[in-house]
Formats: sequence, structure tokens, C-alpha cells
Amino acid sequence: MKSEMFKVNEVSLHYKLKHDTTEYPIIKNSKTAADIFYESWDKDTIGLEEQLKVLYLNRRNQVIGLYTVCIGGVTGTVVCNKKILACGLKIVASGMIIAHNHPSGNKQLSEQDRIITKSLKECGKIMDIQLLDHIIVLPNGNFVSFADNAEL
Repeated sequence: MKSEMFKVNEVSLHYKLKHDTTEYPIIKNSKTAADIFYESWDKDTIGLEEQLKVLYLNRRNQVIGLYTVCIGGVTGTVVCNKKILACGLKIVASGMIIAHNHPSGNKQLSEQDRIITKSLKECGKIMDIQLLDHIIVLPNGNFVSFADNAEL
């Protein structure tokens, strides 16, 4: 019989590779990332609710994972740096690109968007996962990139 001291939960880490690494898309620019994000969105809801997604990259800028962090309401969603970084650490990502949609189609970067980007960039530095871009995806497939606008 185990003593009270040894009643602890077990933690395990695993990452299941489903594709050959030669098949991973390589992010060469913001358009490539925006296209991948847009394809991942449900076109029936992209104009109705905000979502936050992350592409995780290896050192070669190949996409090693896509994670939907959260689904919010019409005007916002919750950003949880802990969840974003925990997933990145779990798959040993070297870089990440975040994206969220603006259901209204507004191309303007908000002050809240800038705060989120700055916060995640700083957290990523500590964990050695570089934030490469923050992309705003619009319902019509257009996008705005923080990196392209020198906002990163």
C-alpha cells in the first residue's frame, strides 16, 4: 500500500507524427501562412465568431502543427499564453505564427491585438519559441500581417 506522499498524478509527453517531414509545408512569407490559416477556418463561421489559431514551426520553418487555441464571440476571443506555449513546448517548436479572424472584415490592427502580440512575443523569448508573425484573417480570404507592417 502506497503512503499518502506518493499519491501524485502522472504526467507524460508524446507527439505522434502522421506525415513524413518532407511533406510539411514551408512558411516562406506571410501569404503562405495566411493561406494555411484560411484553409483551416470553417467558412460558415469565419464571419460569425473569432478564433485564435497557432502554426508551430521547426527550425526550417516547416509547419509541424496547427492548434486552435480558442473560439470566442463576435468581437473577441480569449488568448491564453500558457496554452499556446505549452503546446509549442510539447512538440518542441522553434517558432510560431498566431492568427485570429476579424468577423467584421475590419483590416485595422487594434490596440488589444498589439498588446496580445507583444505579450506572447516576450513569453516566447523566455521559452525559446520565436513569434514570427501575427496574422489577422478576414472572411473574404484577405489578411493583415504584423510582420509585413513592421509591428512585430
